Amino acid sequence: MKTYFWKKYRIKNPGLALSVLNNKTKFYKPLLMMLPSIITILLFTLIPFLLVLIKSFQMKMGFAQGVYTVGFGNYTRIFTSSVFGVALRNSLVYAILSIPISLGISLLISSAIVQLVKKWSRGFWQTVFFLPYVTSAIAVSMAFSVMFDQTDGLINKFLLNWKIIDTPIQFLSNTTPGNWNAFWIILIRGVWGSLAFQILILTTAMLSVNQDLYKAASIDGASTNKQFYRITLPSITKTISFLFTMGLIGGIKTFPLALFNNSASSAMQNQGATLILYIFNYTSQGRFDIAAAASVILFVIGLIFSKSVRKIASLIYIASVKTGEKNVINKIENKTLKRKPVFKI
Repeated sequence: MKTYFWKKYRIKNPGLALSVLNNKTKFYKPLLMMLPSIITILLFTLIPFLLVLIKSFQMKMGFAQGVYTVGFGNYTRIFTSSVFGVALRNSLVYAILSIPISLGISLLISSAIVQLVKKWSRGFWQTVFFLPYVTSAIAVSMAFSVMFDQTDGLINKFLLNWKIIDTPIQFLSNTTPGNWNAFWIILIRGVWGSLAFQILILTTAMLSVNQDLYKAASIDGASTNKQFYRITLPSITKTISFLFTMGLIGGIKTFPLALFNNSASSAMQNQGATLILYIFNYTSQGRFDIAAAASVILFVIGLIFSKSVRKIASLIYIASVKTGEKNVINKIENKTLKRKPVFKI
């Protein structure tokens, strides 16, 4: 009886009959839709990672072909290598410094673009600043390599002509252990290359902020700086968090091969090695065991580093919010204490 009335009700209400809630879906149908993604993740992520993990514990025995032994020899060799120390230093310091520098510059440029009244001018400057993103990374790196060349570089020529230096600076060709010359060029090139994407995302986020908030703040007499810190920044915190995460991942995976004429050995000799470049060097030499061990170390370092930095940034943000709340409470309490009591007769 119930079934009959239920079918009759569904016939009278075809919209309800077509509802997803009233149609039972078999288990295998959603699984079939997810199957391509699952296969892709298995083939290109999980299985390769397991193979790399297994390979990292296989040590090659001398010059013998295909003869390996199991152990931690690859990891010991990596951690005792001075080149790996330079690569680790460059990657971590680059990730720490590039994020605040690039985000700070991007925020300034994006806020300037948002202040433009005409839409065509906003689009024009967004396109101008987005050009480095669509330009070939190899071409950009080669341009930086030419600019900072020791003999014919534009920077050295400028400094020599203006008598700022007496001898050319070895920006990318200094083999002195412990020097930071190559690192600063890697940092400048990385920051300049990341500005395009960050400016585009931040400009879009700023333009999507509710304009009524700015109008209300202007009526209350808030200055432009206060509106930026009290309205704009809190409204785009999720966007900044996204760019912060992407910057961390990209910073650890920086790959400045083209700066050194596409020579990994040259980068290592001139203190310009990074973790990805270290892995690439041993891969190109056919030492897949050492490259696999370095890849596992990169994965662990990236995981710990990104989690730690994000946690520190989150704690700083929470502390700043609590400090602001405490300041507001103190101001309210002080005004209450200073207010003179009113006596009614």
